[in-house]
Amino acid sequence: MGTKDVSFLLEFTENLFHKLNLITNIIDITKALPNDLDLGLRNSIIGANPKLNKKIDFLDPAFIEKHIIYFSIDKYKCHYIFIPLPTEDGHTIFAAGPYLTEHASIVQTNELCKKLGIPANLYSFMHQYFSSLPCMADTAIIENYIDTIGEYFYGVGNYEIAYITQQPDYDTTYLTDTDPSENEDIVKRMEYRYSLERNIVNAISRGDFNGAMRSSADPAVRNIDNRTQSTLRSKKNNLLAFNTICRRGAEIGGVHPLFLDETSRNMAVKIENMVTASQDTLIHKEILKAYCALVRQKSTSNYSPTLQRAMIYVIQNLYDHTLTLQSTADNLNINKSYLATLFKKETGDTFTKYINTKRLERAIFLLNTTSHSIQSIANDCGIEDVTYFTRLFKKEKSMTPTEYRAMLNEK
Repeated sequence: MGTKDVSFLLEFTENLFHKLNLITNIIDITKALPNDLDLGLRNSIIGANPKLNKKIDFLDPAFIEKHIIYFSIDKYKCHYIFIPLPTEDGHTIFAAGPYLTEHASIVQTNELCKKLGIPANLYSFMHQYFSSLPCMADTAIIENYIDTIGEYFYGVGNYEIAYITQQPDYDTTYLTDTDPSENEDIVKRMEYRYSLERNIVNAISRGDFNGAMRSSADPAVRNIDNRTQSTLRSKKNNLLAFNTICRRGAEIGGVHPLFLDETSRNMAVKIENMVTASQDTLIHKEILKAYCALVRQKSTSNYSPTLQRAMIYVIQNLYDHTLTLQSTADNLNINKSYLATLFKKETGDTFTKYINTKRLERAIFLLNTTSHSIQSIANDCGIEDVTYFTRLFKKEKSMTPTEYRAMLNEK
């Protein structure tokens, strides 16, 4: 395989792994290993020790000559990928990691520390370290990709993929204490996670679903909670934290707390009703869609303060069938004609059209989320006459509420 082809595949692989939040290194194994190969873990808990940086001592010393690709787990339960490269010097490898394949709970981390003889004063650092690592629960696609890389580098049948776990040793001398803030790699990864959260908040504040999705798809955002041994509970806790982040974005986007509270509660219920950890991805996307839609549909930030007050009053009283332009103007202590003009000028619609639009939005929400009767939903939306409600709904959606619900049930 040509040098250009190797370089292209390496660049592509590095870009792919970086999108998965994986650190990559090109290593000359005849030289000292880079200190950041393990994101500074050993330097932080053991200290600078030249012996630690001479070799990856639990791999076959001849794995480059034998074309062995390793998926390895070190004694700290960190996963790495080591790929020998077909270079002329014969001593260059590609390394990716560390990463986890399951979230490390505090209980699991404490048990590991006890097993390895790591002092209790270092437990807090170990918790922060593991929470900073990317977690890939399903590595099948990565393994197939690496298998394909092996075929390109060495040809079918001319390489081996091996899985190896480093045996723990119990004679390592650890430091008695360490400061997580002194580990630049951990600090950088924490700063990176918070920068992603800021990006998500900013995207949602604009109603930009695609932008929010790009930032929130990064594994660094999805690996927050580690307090429980239950993967499902951990996923729920992460999503609850994510729900709070998204709510903040919608609030900045000008959505009134009335809407924020309702959406936040609905999302929290969906999260707690999860029965499998695999539902995480679907609900994650649903949360983003909900808050971005809120900003696009409910934000009042572009309207004058007086109209904002009128809009909020309308939303708070949609259930009231006596809600009118006059009652709204009276409540706000402003002139009826002035309020009518303000609505037309700033929204392009009449007051009546605005109310009907909001009532139908409410009706669609209830049809999607409840099993209430059509009559009950009409009443909840401030329309006593179900025939009138049906006529309004059909004019907007080209189908009756009953037909709309039947369509939902078919999906």
